[in-house]
Amino acid sequence: MKVFVQLAYGFGGTAWRERWKAGRILGLNEEQAYGYSRAASDDVKIVYSEDSQENLPQKFVRYGARAVLGFDFVHAWHNRKQLLAADVVWTHTESQMLAVLLLFRILRPTQRPKILGQVVWLMDRWRKQPFWRRWFFRFLMKHLDLLTVLSVCNRDDGRQLFPELRIERVHFGIRADDMKPARKTCQGKKLKVLSLGNDEHRDWKTFCAAAEALPDVEFSIASSARAASDAAKNVPNVELVRAKNNSELIGLYSEADIVVVPLQDNRHASGITVVEEAIILGVPVISSDCGGLTDYFGPDSILYVPAQNPTALAEAISAVRADPAAALQRAEAAQERVQNAINSVQYARKHVELSRELLDA
Repeated sequence: MKVFVQLAYGFGGTAWRERWKAGRILGLNEEQAYGYSRAASDDVKIVYSEDSQENLPQKFVRYGARAVLGFDFVHAWHNRKQLLAADVVWTHTESQMLAVLLLFRILRPTQRPKILGQVVWLMDRWRKQPFWRRWFFRFLMKHLDLLTVLSVCNRDDGRQLFPELRIERVHFGIRADDMKPARKTCQGKKLKVLSLGNDEHRDWKTFCAAAEALPDVEFSIASSARAASDAAKNVPNVELVRAKNNSELIGLYSEADIVVVPLQDNRHASGITVVEEAIILGVPVISSDCGGLTDYFGPDSILYVPAQNPTALAEAISAVRADPAAALQRAEAAQERVQNAINSVQYARKHVELSRELLDA
């Protein structure tokens, strides 16, 4: 089975590998983006999209087309030969999925590869799209073989929006090869709480409001988002921090007693990467209960609080400080879940399983 993985520009096989080897990609990442290469075997060949070299006018054309269409068609066009040579195409977000669908509509190959198209933000942003774009997206998606999503919320939304499509939830997982033992935290004089991320659904106002309610606790935010710096202004026990490389990032996790993932209501499992990184590095997690995260990890693994409720968040932090043994049990249960079900190996295997179903149908 020949699989072609069409990813966003900048995530191409060669470019990603070079940045990964140089340690310039933060997080518990793979040598190839998102771990799809884990699916490779004697029976499965995995080929990644590549980034074409661009001068300034070419970049302007690609960006302009993306602004009009809502997805990166030019990048897919540059990878058309490999796309056409595949048995199955995998995409990671709607931008690549829609670009591939339009490419095949234009080229009309006699033997079109099956398309396993994943979306992330499509359902959350659907009603914000102009009507003509929603019509265009529907037109293209009629020819999609399988739509995959990362959240049960998006799965349910998608089945209402696109009843004619087969839609499956796939658990997104990251590299868990170097899992650190879960540790009993809250043993120092000062409690240290860390939150990370740049996603648009991070709720920094709630996080900083909880910090104001716990003046004796040290709060840190690792984010380049403007909303984070705005929320942290005039909150003396909240510090903005930055990890320049992976060693510094892992150091932030290692120094933290608790990792908090504060979220606004969303439907796409926002924050799941940070949740998994914290679990793999052995840190207890508190998260907002939204986006379908409980489908990944139950309350036996993560301490959940209602979204946008600073009082509940402050009480949860105090509860972990009061009972670190219970937090350790949750962290151990979360790590067992990662080892057995939520990791990049299982993520890649699920894609292979679904692809074989498409080819055998």
